[in-house]
Amino acid sequence: KEINSLLKTFGKSSKTKKIPKVESTKFEISPKWAVEGKGRAWLDYQNDVTVKDVRQSVQENFKSVEHMKRYTTQGMAIDQGKNSNVAALAILADATGRGIPETGTTTFRPPFVPVSIASMGKNAQGSGFAPQRFTTSHAASVDRGSPMIEAGLWYRPSYFPQVGETNWRQSCDREVEMVRTNVGVCDVSTLGKIDIQGPDAHKLLDFVYTNMFSTLKVGKVRYGLMLREDGHVMDDGTTACLAPDHYLMTTTTAAAGQVMRHLDFVHQCLHPEWDLSFISVTEQWAQFSIAGPRSQELVNAVLDQPISSENFPYMSCGLVDVLGVPSRLFRISFSGEHAYELAVPSRYGDSLFRLLASRAEEMGGGPYGMEALNVLRLEKGFITHAEIHGRVTAFDIGMQRMISEKKDCIGKTSAARPGLLDSNREQMVAIKPLGAVKQLVAGAHLFETNDEPIRENDQGYVTSVGFSPTFGYFIGLAFLKNGRGRLGDQIKMVDHLRGIETECEVINTVSFDPKGDRLRD
Repeated sequence: KEINSLLKTFGKSSKTKKIPKVESTKFEISPKWAVEGKGRAWLDYQNDVTVKDVRQSVQENFKSVEHMKRYTTQGMAIDQGKNSNVAALAILADATGRGIPETGTTTFRPPFVPVSIASMGKNAQGSGFAPQRFTTSHAASVDRGSPMIEAGLWYRPSYFPQVGETNWRQSCDREVEMVRTNVGVCDVSTLGKIDIQGPDAHKLLDFVYTNMFSTLKVGKVRYGLMLREDGHVMDDGTTACLAPDHYLMTTTTAAAGQVMRHLDFVHQCLHPEWDLSFISVTEQWAQFSIAGPRSQELVNAVLDQPISSENFPYMSCGLVDVLGVPSRLFRISFSGEHAYELAVPSRYGDSLFRLLASRAEEMGGGPYGMEALNVLRLEKGFITHAEIHGRVTAFDIGMQRMISEKKDCIGKTSAARPGLLDSNREQMVAIKPLGAVKQLVAGAHLFETNDEPIRENDQGYVTSVGFSPTFGYFIGLAFLKNGRGRLGDQIKMVDHLRGIETECEVINTVSFDPKGDRLRD
């Protein structure tokens, strides 16, 4: 009435409509946990668990909710049962003749509420996006003021500055000269180490390496080249024969995981009949390179029993004791100098590095870092994954003769394709600067001296460069079309990004000690 009266004041009117009466009868909805049918009824779509699986679990006497979960894997996918737990528990209760409260629930696991994808990826950025790996000498290197650089997931010392040095080049040049004239110590623990044992271990090595390893004698080390199935270089490294049917393979730092997966594939899929086993021991051993003309003197200073070049020649290995600690010694070199690599169990790594560095300094040497290591290997023409980046063959890097004709190996057939043996392919060479501009840049491209530096005239590219204090100029490794047939030629290096153009001479990859006399001394 009040509303009608109010409407009349505005000249309006209303009509009364009949409103239906609603019944007030109470009712309940009975849950239908499963629809019976001839086919299977799925509960957990992520793990393909069905109603039949839950009932079969009860028949097999896995009646507990926790037992049913493990019998069927219901609720064990990435949603942790958020989409299927209620229905599954109800079906279990029905199958066991119990109520749902009596049946119980499984342990609740996060996420309890929906989580955004953005929050999951919050920490997958910056320095925390992947694990950080530290060597046993990390703290000692930081104590010496060494800036650390990333090598894959590892952190390695770049250089070891001394008082009076104002930039990294001064430290690097000093460390290179120190190794060439005295002795230096470098942590090489980051290189992959795979322990291989068994009667058929030599078969695995012969199959994954291009060269023969079944002839490797106990106490000896051999350099090996590894190819992918498409004939391109996968990795390189040394393998030592520690005892009959016992080998230690080393890989590059960058490819340690890839090589381990490769060996797993070969053993599990290609030759499961071979009787052997292998395991990564990279983190179980701390390994240090001791390089330079006085390296043997420093090694003998920490060994319980001294060695000599006669009883421990180049490419030898053996078990030794370092101040009572069982260790391994390898006479191998990545610097071109008389050198050793001394390995001890990881728990002794920090102490041994501090001892070696201290003794080396007393002799006029000391520790050296990655910058010096790179220059030393460039002077010697040794490769890293800057060169074997996945697009080069053994022919390209001048190692085609390492592919044995006496045995088969992965990638051998593919590597023999005519297109991969074309003399006009980009082949590895070294270059040095000529003329007024002396700078070389990794990533720059190579052109004929008189050609316009455009894509159509591209002759190759530079992979690694470094200033050599030994020779007094920059040295670079590069890939040049028909490079080995152009030694002595002049070419032009062009870095379009930085606007640098340098006249260069094509030289042999081995600049320092071409005959290898210092290695074998």
